Amino acid sequence: MRTCFLVLALVVVGPALAGEHGKEAPPVSPIVGPATPFSDMMLDVQRIQARMAKGEKAAYDEQRDRMKAIGAAVAGAGADAFKVKAERDAVIVYLLSGGMPKNIAKIAERGDFPAIERDLLRGAAGYAAGRQSDADAMLTYNPREESLRLGSQLAYAQSVLVTAKDARKAIDLLDLARLLAPGTLIEEAALRREILLVGDLRDSDRVAFLSRQYVERYGKSIYADNFVRGLSTTAVRYDLCANLTDLAKFTALLALSQPEQARSFLLAVARASVLLGRFDVASQAAAQALKTATPGSDDEARGRLYDVASRFARMPSAEAKAAFAAIAQDKLGPADRKLMSAAGYVEARLYEMPSLADYADTWREALAAAARSPDLPQDSDPAAVTIRNAAAALAAAEALGGKDAKP
Repeated sequence: MRTCFLVLALVVVGPALAGEHGKEAPPVSPIVGPATPFSDMMLDVQRIQARMAKGEKAAYDEQRDRMKAIGAAVAGAGADAFKVKAERDAVIVYLLSGGMPKNIAKIAERGDFPAIERDLLRGAAGYAAGRQSDADAMLTYNPREESLRLGSQLAYAQSVLVTAKDARKAIDLLDLARLLAPGTLIEEAALRREILLVGDLRDSDRVAFLSRQYVERYGKSIYADNFVRGLSTTAVRYDLCANLTDLAKFTALLALSQPEQARSFLLAVARASVLLGRFDVASQAAAQALKTATPGSDDEARGRLYDVASRFARMPSAEAKAAFAAIAQDKLGPADRKLMSAAGYVEARLYEMPSLADYADTWREALAAAARSPDLPQDSDPAAVTIRNAAAALAAAEALGGKDAKP
């Protein structure tokens, strides 16, 4: 009711406030400022990049064309174009976004940037060209003191530069880049990079936490597939799925991922776990991957191989042989065919007892050692105890078979 009265009052009183004696108020003068064409063009690029982060593949070509246009415009601009700070910032952002250093050659030669910003320009150009010595000049600038647009790009670039020297500082800079540019391709890239760096530190909890954030926010990004492949490589390299508890930390991430992304991760973990003898993790990861694998596909063959390879020792012999026979070997790569061959060899000889001849040399050496040192307290040597017990067991087995106990 009160809202209705307010609206009515505005309708009645509004014209009276328009000017004295019923005259209309003069139109509001627009805020006039210097034109910022380069800044506006870079803003368009960031809008295009936001579409890339949402999975729009056509935006990638648009970004490339737009960056070419900006480079040409910057290269052809006169010194007066860079008197405005926003335009100079746009040039730095252009370089840090993958722009061509040659397009700013005239700017550097003319000294269009004030002295306090020249090292930033030189550093950004060095970063874009891969010149580490020049790029390090950017490390003296504080991203928190720059505009949001420039600060986020600068923090990300600085993180790349310090990663080899100080991984934890690099992670802090990536956190800052994300904070300054939420919802942009900078945040998407910073998340991807930070997850891999945290993986290097073997912090599986934080890897899982950040990965879930990435998938929730950027799961459809045009770079998401590369991210999942990189994550699976990190998980394998740094042993982030060493047991079922660690594997479960990634459950939420995999539930939010595209089926093919989750399957790629699970198959990588399953294969590595088989090779490391972590058969419970391998079996679980393979079983989850098989839920979304297309029948008859390469992924199904891989999933079946890793599952059987992790379980055949606990399966009845006939069941194990049938499981191996059901795997489509023609769908496996060379490395997986070797893995299947090795597993099949072990399965075929799993219950095969070695011959006594295999132990003859060890037995003979043990008897000779005992003869040379009959008073040696061999019980203090675990290896000697094991050898003696084995020799006694073999002698007993031969006696039961009616054979001479001596080799």
